[in-house]
Amino acid sequence: MASTVNEIIKDTIETLRKKNLNLTPDNYSKYFCIVAKKRGVLVEDCRKIEKFTKKLDTKIQQDLEKFKVSTIDELLTFLITKINKANESDSTKIINSLVLLSKRVLQSVALLHDKKARELANSSLSRLDFSQNLQSIDMLKDKWFDFVTSYDDNFLNQLDIYGHINKNDLDKMVKDIVKILQKEDESKIYASLAPLVVASLAPSIASSINDDLANISDKLRNDPSSLGTKAMQDEVRYFIKKRMDLDKEEVKNKVSTLDKILDEINKRLFSLIDSSELSNKQVVSIKKDLEGINFSKDSFEAVQKKLVYIATSLEAETKSLSGKMRQDQKTIKTLHTRVKSLEKALVIARKEVKEDFLTHAATKRALEQELKKVEDAFERYKTDYSLCFLDIDHFKMVNDTYGHEAGDVILANIGKILNKYVRQTDFVGRYGGEEFLIILPNINLEQAFYFSNKIRGIIESYKFIYKDERIKITVSCGLSQRSKQSSLKDAVEAADKMVYKAKESGRNRVLPDFS
Repeated sequence: MASTVNEIIKDTIETLRKKNLNLTPDNYSKYFCIVAKKRGVLVEDCRKIEKFTKKLDTKIQQDLEKFKVSTIDELLTFLITKINKANESDSTKIINSLVLLSKRVLQSVALLHDKKARELANSSLSRLDFSQNLQSIDMLKDKWFDFVTSYDDNFLNQLDIYGHINKNDLDKMVKDIVKILQKEDESKIYASLAPLVVASLAPSIASSINDDLANISDKLRNDPSSLGTKAMQDEVRYFIKKRMDLDKEEVKNKVSTLDKILDEINKRLFSLIDSSELSNKQVVSIKKDLEGINFSKDSFEAVQKKLVYIATSLEAETKSLSGKMRQDQKTIKTLHTRVKSLEKALVIARKEVKEDFLTHAATKRALEQELKKVEDAFERYKTDYSLCFLDIDHFKMVNDTYGHEAGDVILANIGKILNKYVRQTDFVGRYGGEEFLIILPNINLEQAFYFSNKIRGIIESYKFIYKDERIKITVSCGLSQRSKQSSLKDAVEAADKMVYKAKESGRNRVLPDFS
């Protein structure tokens, strides 16, 4: 029995803890009896209220059960209330006070900005003024219960798209909405939109309106709110359309020029046929030479097709003109030599293509062209940019230890990492053997640090595997911001110096450091 009591005590304390109730005598006594009853243990002290209630009137017993009276204190409170209500005068005063309180509450609800609640409150006030019988009050109670249980304020969530709004306080909610609609918030919107519009005005192929575009870009940069005026919107729309039309015309002119060149080549070849002693067999050889030229698909595919077509025409014509072609073999030999020279020139051009074959980053030549572009945008449109030099630590040691093939594997993987994690607007180029240069438009020095440090961490944790052996690789990075330097050359040199400082201070770090 002692063991059972101890268990009841433990369960009682645990129940109070779970319900977040203080360990007071009243709380302990109440839940001790509840736990004991669950365990089937009869405790005399817990049965006192049961003994007392059995001596009371049946109606009172029902009221006790209805109000869940379970302790002696609750029983005494209930009986005292009953005794007080026995005084008819006091009961009438309480009822009148409660009716008046209900009216004040209903009048307050009628002032709130909910149509359904206001109509129900006014209807309830009318009934209380003219009818206060039990049936009428029960009907009002049911209507209010229906309103409370069916009320849904999810319609307020539609305000979330405009920003943070406090929906628990009507006054605060209105102030939040007014704040969003204020003019100063419009200025912030225009300030964020202006750089996007300036970027859309950046010159493309045609250059005849560059100065006009630069002027309107300066206007937007100095006064973003002017974007909200119809005059500025019309001006932006006009220049964007004009730039598109000029670009189309420029492309059309370039294509037309190329077409004229090819037609001229065609005429010259037929002229050579008329005065040449070259045999049909030799012209077929020229055709094969032309077909063997490896033009870049992006830039020379159309040219290649037309040149092959010209050679095919030559082949057909020479069948009937082979006699005339023998008259001037020297000219055709010269043509053959020039085709060979063209092939050699294209081999050289392949080495200068924009993409590095190993890392798939831009070549140094393409990098220099991109630097010229961003520098031109900086000088003309004040579009700032940052530079990040990235150098592989101890790369010579890797080559000496594992061989140049391992070094190529590492370079290829680092190129893949850089191309994966840079933004679409960024530009990655291979600057030297194990050195890369990343151009970061519209990024300041601190933002460039967080980007570069992220790349540094990714490379440090990357698993470079060569012949089933992992090679630990780290990089050092140097940064510079164009607007903080007097020239592009100074910006490149500043980033390069930071790389050397990073290596001297222990490697595997980014300088300047903003962490």
